Amino acid sequence: AEEPDIEGVEDVNDVNGEPLFKDFALEDWALTVLRYEFYLLQAAFKKDVDDEERPGIQEEHFLFYYNRYFKKYLDAKKYGVATWQDLFKLIKETVSFEDGILTPAVEADVEDFAAFLKQAEHHRRDRQRRISAGDETARLKVAADVLKPAVNPNKGSWKGSGKGWGKKW
Repeated sequence: AEEPDIEGVEDVNDVNGEPLFKDFALEDWALTVLRYEFYLLQAAFKKDVDDEERPGIQEEHFLFYYNRYFKKYLDAKKYGVATWQDLFKLIKETVSFEDGILTPAVEADVEDFAAFLKQAEHHRRDRQRRISAGDETARLKVAADVLKPAVNPNKGSWKGSGKGWGKKW
């Protein structure tokens, strides 16, 4: 069966009786979430700051704001890449850094999750074509727990040993 034109899809839940995302694997969902979070982060920051002199999140502060807004640590290794900057190469059609500022690469309403599903399906198809052609570098190696929030390795999870801990008052 011929794959439908992604841009022409009106309802991502019903494309000839099946959802657009019917062939999504873990890596596709993981990148969809990443696209949405990164896009939402830049949009929310602009709205919250509302200052023309601060047009967006500076690259060196990205991890701070990601953690601040989503209350979770970003572990690039779970996506099969070495650094968080490498994550942007996987979703460059959604957001990127221009002149050191997090910038949208697509015009989308933050409420329109379908736009991000369409991007993910386009990326999935492209990746599948490359893999079928023998390009093993197109294969993503995401961790099985990639969608589970990561624990910040710089923060301990110890309980106790501080002053007053364990004392009976």
